[in-house]
Amino acid sequence: MAPVPALLPLSILEAIQNIDTPQDDGLGALEDELASKRLGLSPTVAAQVARYRDQVKSGGEVPDDEALAVFRLVGRRPDAALVYADAGRRAARYAAKRLGTGTRGMIAAAPGRAGVALALRAVARLGRRWLLADVRVSDGRLRCEMPDSLGWRARDDGTGCQFYTAAFAELLRQVGGLEWSVVHELCRGRGDRDCLWRAMRAEGYE
Repeated sequence: MAPVPALLPLSILEAIQNIDTPQDDGLGALEDELASKRLGLSPTVAAQVARYRDQVKSGGEVPDDEALAVFRLVGRRPDAALVYADAGRRAARYAAKRLGTGTRGMIAAAPGRAGVALALRAVARLGRRWLLADVRVSDGRLRCEMPDSLGWRARDDGTGCQFYTAAFAELLRQVGGLEWSVVHELCRGRGDRDCLWRAMRAEGYE
């Protein structure tokens, strides 16, 4: 398998850290005891996060099996859907940072539909390069069809697909300020041949 952008496993581990961090609600020693049992707050995860962050700065990659192992850490959790969604948004923000200032300026300056079209094309490019998703623009909408993905391979009931649903929505928001609806129409976890997402203008969006 081809190597995977380091931002993908990094986003997963950062989401685990975020969700496993106790709320500051004054429980004191009890919080410390609970924190010691949470994977996201372990020294091992902290070390991996630091390593991946260094790799992300240079656009680095990791082996596919290593990234899949990180995705599977989430797949075993009862709150897997929540973690995958958090991670997807983080991955999208990392990917959006790779958008050139020139392209970002053109999107901001272009009026109406022209700006939306530029944003969609930029989202598709970023999605293909950094999320390893076959994102395409068709009839003014975003479409992604994937026969395979890290999310599905990590948990084949479709829970891992939450990563991409959240990532596409956040990427549209980060790149073009588009508050669009992202629908996971087909899913291998539901018995479909491929996973299919469509993103379209939300009702009331101007």
